Amino acid sequence: MRSKRGIIALAVAFAATFVFVGTRPAQAMPPFAQAYGENCEVCHSAVPALNAYGRYVQRTGYSSLDAATIHRAIPLWIGENPTFDSQDAVFPHKIVAGNFALHAVGFIGRDWTFHAQQWITQANQSGGTDTLWLTYNNLFHRDGHLFIGKLQAPGPSPYNQWFELNGFAAPAITVGEHGYQIGGTRWGTKLSYTRDWLLAEAAYMGNNGDLNTATDFSNDTDKSLDWRLAYGRPDKPTEFGVFGTGGVLPISNGTIDRYNATSVYGEVDSEGVLPGLFAVYQTGHDPNPGPGLGAASSRAFSVDMYHPFFNQRVMLGLRQEYTDDGLGTIGHSTNADFEWLAIRSVGDRNATGLLANAEAVMAPGAGPDWKYQLWYVTTVGPLH
Repeated sequence: MRSKRGIIALAVAFAATFVFVGTRPAQAMPPFAQAYGENCEVCHSAVPALNAYGRYVQRTGYSSLDAATIHRAIPLWIGENPTFDSQDAVFPHKIVAGNFALHAVGFIGRDWTFHAQQWITQANQSGGTDTLWLTYNNLFHRDGHLFIGKLQAPGPSPYNQWFELNGFAAPAITVGEHGYQIGGTRWGTKLSYTRDWLLAEAAYMGNNGDLNTATDFSNDTDKSLDWRLAYGRPDKPTEFGVFGTGGVLPISNGTIDRYNATSVYGEVDSEGVLPGLFAVYQTGHDPNPGPGLGAASSRAFSVDMYHPFFNQRVMLGLRQEYTDDGLGTIGHSTNADFEWLAIRSVGDRNATGLLANAEAVMAPGAGPDWKYQLWYVTTVGPLH
């Protein structure tokens, strides 16, 4: 009891020192940890960043887990993450406490899995739908997984589940009127095939709005075909591959931009004293990016080095990024990140975690953007 009070006191002291964070969505699955009685490092390099086995579980729609074991846990969990961002457009230098989400994750029977995240409040306002998918997993001798709903477009895991607060620049590059959504969460359907070392994915993706926009695939909506082909084994630390998108986007003068982009990436988990590495290089083409603009060929890259310490309770990271939209706008930035898993408790009654994050984002000609976050998650009931 005394040690637990000490950890809580340290967490409060950390929060008081660093304030709180400006954040992007992050995922962890406390019901899975509770059901198996395992700590987070089975699937995570440092929560929520996934290791090779965690990436395998993710791309199989969780069906690589044992359904009977997962059914032991109540599939609901909650998360609250106060944030601070010194350069936030709406709340600069202010704590934003209204970030409360309800999550659900698990199996329906043996062949169906699901994941939902609904923000109850988000940035002190009514929240939106972050994730909502259902997957059928009994295809191609259980190596095929058909997703439908609001789901992650084909792309590397760090684009959707990472410990750093700033989103990656390459997949969200803006070219004229077109903002790319590579690897992001959008409404659509995806077929994923995973066998041995092979990962092949293809998806038809629409908008990224809330539940009321789920069926909006009208002519004025950004629609794309996305894909990925990669090497990755659950028992090896290395993953690499190629992914891309090709879509249509109406622009303001009533014409269409038929865009495309292709990326290559590689990821190596940290092992022993060796740091982990994630790198991606992307090229894109927009023949009609906006009225009065000529065709644009864009390029971007990210290189991210990271390493966990103290039994994976602390993670340090350093990221370098570059973007060129092909229209004369060039971006260059560096992130330095720190994460501390202050509380990690897994038992039959619940699974609970408290994480603290700090980040400095540095760009030429501008002062550092300081971001902080305190993230608390817990399951809502005991095993049964």
